Amino acid sequence: MIDYYKDIVLENNLSLKRNIEGYNFPISLSEKDSLEIIEKFREIYGDELILLDEMDENTLNKLINAGKISPDSKNKEAVIGLVFKDDYILVINDSDHISINISTFDGDLKFAYDRAMDIEKELDEKFDFSFSPQYGYLTSFGRNSGNGIEIRLKLFLFGLLDNTQAFLTLKSSLAHDGIFLTRFVPDYFKSYDDDIYILKNFGNYREKMDEYLKNFEENIDIIIRNERRFRRDFQSLNGLNDEDIKDSIKILEDNLESKNLKTLTSMVNCLYDLKKYNVLGFKTKLSNQEIDYLIFNISKDKYKGNRDSERYEFLNSYMEAR
Repeated sequence: MIDYYKDIVLENNLSLKRNIEGYNFPISLSEKDSLEIIEKFREIYGDELILLDEMDENTLNKLINAGKISPDSKNKEAVIGLVFKDDYILVINDSDHISINISTFDGDLKFAYDRAMDIEKELDEKFDFSFSPQYGYLTSFGRNSGNGIEIRLKLFLFGLLDNTQAFLTLKSSLAHDGIFLTRFVPDYFKSYDDDIYILKNFGNYREKMDEYLKNFEENIDIIIRNERRFRRDFQSLNGLNDEDIKDSIKILEDNLESKNLKTLTSMVNCLYDLKKYNVLGFKTKLSNQEIDYLIFNISKDKYKGNRDSERYEFLNSYMEAR
């Protein structure tokens, strides 16, 4: 991730979805048929193809957090496979039979799309993709049918979107350009940190995809430039002096050390607030690397529900050890 995006774009991914003619979509795909598809890909990729059940917990959660695989992937009847290459990840039999994921593009969506299409063309020689003259490439989720592209960025916007009205105004403005903005909430929770947002494309029936991607990039650039500007003026805009922020940091750190945080929501809110003050140049007891480590580990899919005793024990044992 380029420095310009650092601490604003937390994750990005462009995926191209395709399905194979003659098979049900993965949501209703039998284990037998899914294994047939897996073997077809094994003929292409050999030992590079691994099954979801063979993956370690950290890799699995990184893929879930980045939106490359679905949160309920481990509970599906279909057998899911993955291929990890230098510049892309291929996911097989998750939401669609084929998902080509490109994450190393530093905001250059055209580059990511072209790379995904290069891989798709190679696979198109091996498979017949499900296609409708009316609807384009058919996908499990109707919003992806057409070109079959899904863009997803996770954004940390604590400066630009500091109230509900600002969020709704930006959401409405982006919708006119075929871009969907929403607050990030994991599938099994009702709320999360108010500063974390997901930006996605919608409307896949586009004849001029290059123009759409360019416009999408321009919107991302505007958001990032404005976020940086609002971060620069954060204290004056919010009427805060250095001592006010230092007092807030002390309260947050005391909460982390006092074992008062018992839910994912309270833990994440506290950690992202500390990350915010780190980004603004204030010193806290936890570095951004430690904060990211804690957020990743307390958000793992193995924890079920907002109030999980194992998550509580993990956070408190970490704070005690350091």
